[in-house]
Amino acid sequence: MLKARGAPPAVAPPIEIAERRLWHDERRNTPSLGCCGCPERAACGTLAVEAGIMNCLDLCCGDPPSCDKPCRNHPDYALRVREIGGFDLATVRRATVLDALGLPASVPVIFHGDSRAELIGPAPVALPLYRMFRRRTGEMRFRTHEEWCDAFGLVPGTPIVLTGTDQDPPLERWWGLEARRREIIRALPALGVVMSTTPNFSLFGDVPRQVDLHAIKRIGLVHSEFLEGGVPCALHVNGRTDTDFRHWGAYVRARSEVTHLAYEFTTGTARAARRDYHLENLIGVAAAAGRPLGLLVRGGIEILPRLRAAFQTVTVLETLTFMKTMMRQRIELREDGRARWRSAPTPRGAPVDELFTLNRAGVQSWIEGALSSAPSLAEA
Repeated sequence: MLKARGAPPAVAPPIEIAERRLWHDERRNTPSLGCCGCPERAACGTLAVEAGIMNCLDLCCGDPPSCDKPCRNHPDYALRVREIGGFDLATVRRATVLDALGLPASVPVIFHGDSRAELIGPAPVALPLYRMFRRRTGEMRFRTHEEWCDAFGLVPGTPIVLTGTDQDPPLERWWGLEARRREIIRALPALGVVMSTTPNFSLFGDVPRQVDLHAIKRIGLVHSEFLEGGVPCALHVNGRTDTDFRHWGAYVRARSEVTHLAYEFTTGTARAARRDYHLENLIGVAAAAGRPLGLLVRGGIEILPRLRAAFQTVTVLETLTFMKTMMRQRIELREDGRARWRSAPTPRGAPVDELFTLNRAGVQSWIEGALSSAPSLAEA
């Protein structure tokens, strides 16, 4: 059959494969045969999964021109690799080591200032990074610390931690801001921001590996941008394979400016069958650093004892207080140290300050109890 000149090569339709069979596991699976001779092998390190695929390009969506992922089959693949300066983390610009404010064991994430009559503070709170700018224009939403506090119902002077963990659309909007990202970052210290975590650009189990490598490099680049802008920042070390985490370990060891890591155990990484893999590799990155590191983590309260033994400090950016309060649920701590939630209806239109305070105290006690049940890094 004749094909139009200049038309992209035909790509096979995607293969339907169960998620578990695409989990990388070097101890149980052999590398895919098609990894031999792959141009990205040094950066990728091969993919070892249970599914019978020739190589990661078997996971291509089958319609690259209409896809926004930087897969080798995509017509704009070379441009997407060029925008990050290649996959090698070593090309990320070095930055100054910044002193970070000491944070408590838990910091509540606040998503808005509605339904409350009282102000939160002056203890540190966490706010979403992506509420800093307008979605359509990229303009700053808040020009002063007082404006920010008024919008979220905070006591003026409250230290603010920005959390970069979110769904993919906000992450991509942040990357799309390009030069404006640096403008926003430089404005953050004057707005009361004492620390941020990098965007957790996603790594998926069912896409070509070039998508992962592109996300990893972007995490490194944005981390450097925050430090250059004067904002202490925790590096979110997302990884899909052992090689990804080994590369992160080498990167952190070589970069004294990396003082804190970030991770989240709330989505795929929280699944019981896969959680230990991510936990062990995160601890491995900390060990490879060769120096004490801090950790900012979302979720994973039940694994805090193991994290506490691997990091100098652990701070949980917890969403439970806010989300459960807005759902009108009340915390109860059980005798075994765990928590359960009970329905706690409030009158229509009534503020939820009392419920918020109760839940915050309960969650804080739950987290502190989990952390105190393990030796610290200095004692381990």
